[in-house]
Amino acid sequence: QTLAALLARQQVQGSMVIASLKSGQTFVHDDVRAGQRFSAASTFKILNTLIALQEGVVAGKDSPFKWDGQVRSVANWNQDQTLESAFQRSCVWCYQQLATEIGAQKYREYLHDIGFGQLQEPFNTTTFWLDGSLQISAREQVAFLGQLYQRRLPFSPAAYDTLQAIMLVEKTADYALYAKTGLA
Repeated sequence: QTLAALLARQQVQGSMVIASLKSGQTFVHDDVRAGQRFSAASTFKILNTLIALQEGVVAGKDSPFKWDGQVRSVANWNQDQTLESAFQRSCVWCYQQLATEIGAQKYREYLHDIGFGQLQEPFNTTTFWLDGSLQISAREQVAFLGQLYQRRLPFSPAAYDTLQAIMLVEKTADYALYAKTGLA
């Protein structure tokens, strides 16, 4: 009820899914919305990073992206990047470069094999995760994250290790918080 009040105060709709890997217990706010598919948007950068690493398009968190000099609306995109900074800053042009190198067929294969949401055909290889061609529900996202955490997806240990390193947001003696920001 507190979450519902917060969302109402901000005049936004939202859902939340919290699932325990140990007990299997799941808490859901707005069950109907949690099952609806929406654009994957920046959350796709989690899987996209793994695919790029697995396919050898990038070698690690320090893999460079050379800025093309084109000024974009997000100030911290207007400079050279690394895979780590591109992920943390949600740098679209960097991931569009990766997408061009990965190619549509590889994306089809990975999305199908992993069962990541629904991809509408035809799709634009450099925008499908942004333009609504790839949609996924909150429930599907949480299931994907569970598989990711348990390393049950078809990626190398090195790919998992690199992703884990760049997703780390905060670490204390008691916990580590891994996240991906985004807005759609």
